Amino acid sequence: MRRLPSVGSAGRGFVGRALIEWALVGALTSALVVWLSLAAATARPDNMIYDAWMRMRAGPTSEQIVIVAIDNRSLEALGRWPWPRQVHANLVDRLAQVQARAVGYDVLFVEASDQGDADLARAISAAGNVYLPMLVDPVGENGAPWQATEPIPELRDAAVGLGHVNLVVDDDGVVRRMPLYLSAGQSSWPHLAAQLARTVNPGIGGDVPPRSQSSDLLTGKGAVLVNYRGPPGQFRTVSFVDLLRGETPAAFLTGKLVLVGMTADGQGDRYATPTTGEGQLTPGVEIQASLVDTLLRHDAITPTAPLWGALLSLIPLWLLMGALLLLRPLWSLIAGAGLALMVLAISAAAFWFGVWFPPLAAMTGLALAYPLWSWRRLAAASAYMQIEVEAFARSSPAPRVVNALAGGDVVARQVETLRTAVSDLRDLERFISDALHSLPDATLVVGEAGAVVMANAQAQALFGRDDLVGAPLTMLLKAIGGLGSEGLGAEESAEPVEIATPAGRRVFVSAAPLVDANGAAQGRIVRLADMTEFRLAERQREQALQLLSHDMRAPQVSILTLLDGPHDRTDPAFERRIADNARLTLTLAEGYVQLARAEAQVLGDAVFDLSQALLDAADTLWPQASQKGVRIEAEADADGLEPLVRGDQGLITRVLMNLIDNAIKFSPVDSVVECAVTAGERAGTPVWICTVRDHGEGMGTDAQTRLFEPFSKGETDRPGAGLGLAFARAVVERHGGDIGCESAPGAGAVFTLRLPQSLET
Repeated sequence: MRRLPSVGSAGRGFVGRALIEWALVGALTSALVVWLSLAAATARPDNMIYDAWMRMRAGPTSEQIVIVAIDNRSLEALGRWPWPRQVHANLVDRLAQVQARAVGYDVLFVEASDQGDADLARAISAAGNVYLPMLVDPVGENGAPWQATEPIPELRDAAVGLGHVNLVVDDDGVVRRMPLYLSAGQSSWPHLAAQLARTVNPGIGGDVPPRSQSSDLLTGKGAVLVNYRGPPGQFRTVSFVDLLRGETPAAFLTGKLVLVGMTADGQGDRYATPTTGEGQLTPGVEIQASLVDTLLRHDAITPTAPLWGALLSLIPLWLLMGALLLLRPLWSLIAGAGLALMVLAISAAAFWFGVWFPPLAAMTGLALAYPLWSWRRLAAASAYMQIEVEAFARSSPAPRVVNALAGGDVVARQVETLRTAVSDLRDLERFISDALHSLPDATLVVGEAGAVVMANAQAQALFGRDDLVGAPLTMLLKAIGGLGSEGLGAEESAEPVEIATPAGRRVFVSAAPLVDANGAAQGRIVRLADMTEFRLAERQREQALQLLSHDMRAPQVSILTLLDGPHDRTDPAFERRIADNARLTLTLAEGYVQLARAEAQVLGDAVFDLSQALLDAADTLWPQASQKGVRIEAEADADGLEPLVRGDQGLITRVLMNLIDNAIKFSPVDSVVECAVTAGERAGTPVWICTVRDHGEGMGTDAQTRLFEPFSKGETDRPGAGLGLAFARAVVERHGGDIGCESAPGAGAVFTLRLPQSLET
């Protein structure tokens, strides 16, 4: 199979290009946000949000402010507008009688009347707390840069002060702000509302701005964003005619700031405000009252400076840019929506505390950055995919020529190229899978993290489970390697290892590195070859050689020596010696055959009672024990439980017979061979423990270490093949158990056999 070419450099090139494009998208959207903030390009939609926040913030008006309304009822009662100046004089007298704190008379008296001017001037002068309005036009007569129109001199001199009543109407026709001062040349005029509010707190509105010496243009100073409390009609209002006739209680006006103005339909000035409803307009006198209320409470809305607004608007934009770079597309979309909601929430929270932060510049940056970056990322990914799939198609085992000029649009060509590459990948995957499952040995493909990625049927049979994919290699090897398999799954372990399974199998484990097209490590291919039959044949060969070359040769040589020597063949001792050597030869052959069967024959698979097997073995050897004067005591109670095990009952019984027979051989006369079955644990697994104890002469440590090896007879010189304990170990290990011995010179020996408990009945 041909190796795919390395495309790592191409991938790194795309990554670098993507970072550059990300920075460019961030820079372009940042420049747009700054421009929108500094140029107030989003003022109209921002004003809509401002109005919504203002309506949410609406509340009760100040009880210090009362409006005397020139309403429809007053016009019906007193006649058509304009009224004689005497009517206004009578109202001023009435306000003086009820001891109003200050009066802002929002009616222009810029032209002299035929009668009543003197009476009105007298009333205003006598009251001593009346402020009159004036007009300041930005365009004067005969090309003048501005023009101030004051009340007629009689009234101007009688009033305690004058104030302009100019409003600032935004581009959408809504009055949101009003300048506290107007300046032109060396003249400066305070607002009528500021004049009225200063009667309560002289510090309201700040100092009068210094008169300009450099420009004759009319400019506004100290513009205030008015904090409207709700739709028209929120302020305490009395009708002009009711007050004039004395129908309004004096207490309602005593000590109050009074604004007199027009509210009748079709009369006076009316404007839209942030809190007016659909089809509503607010009379100018109520707008003046709202400004007075705002100044008295010191809660005018403070707009953020354009530069600070631009800087604040950049913060969510770059948070989104970071999310676009680090997060997946879905989470980036969620982050963008969340940041937009966060900007709105911050704007609303700031407005609640009296600060106006226009959110549209920041939200526009968010709305533009996401699709712009998504487009660039999609374009880069599409180009990268096209290059990669074309390279794969050309490098496949059967290269295919990709025609870049084929019919269809770009997307159609990319889809066709991708379809071809996916088809090749599927064929390659099928080939790899078939090759893996055709291997004669158990084989695992292990990822870089140490977990199994692929496994063949032989591996599933070896580990006894079908769900190998995803399992850690270390855990699997420990499961079949017993206590001696620690560290076999370590990444740094590259040397082949041979392990023994609990079922007695011998497995040779080797690994080969698995690398990608760029040579980077991706994992390993682990081969687990079953060497059981090979090791068994090897051991049996060695045992057979030893048996034939030494153990069986010695008695045969002795027989030949006796036959060839000058011995009396009629002597009974001569025949006995030949018979003993012949029997020894048969015993060796029988022991070797039994050991070979124990290691190779198919085990029985049945659940049986271990205590019954122990009793059967003891009963079988009772004659030998009685002949020697040794008692066998078998305690098969197993702590009141039924000691069930699964396996070959005949072989286990023969093992127990070998252990009891050895104990009888090495026990002195009139001694006891003690046998018992108890419950226990081995490495956290429940087992049945069978012990055979004698009171013989015991053995040393060296003898114990080779006790279970074939042809080993410990420290005794008694005749025997030395295969009985090797047979016992082979049988027990094939049953998933273990066997051991504890002994000391003069203290006898204890043989311990442990077999897994069976839960079946």
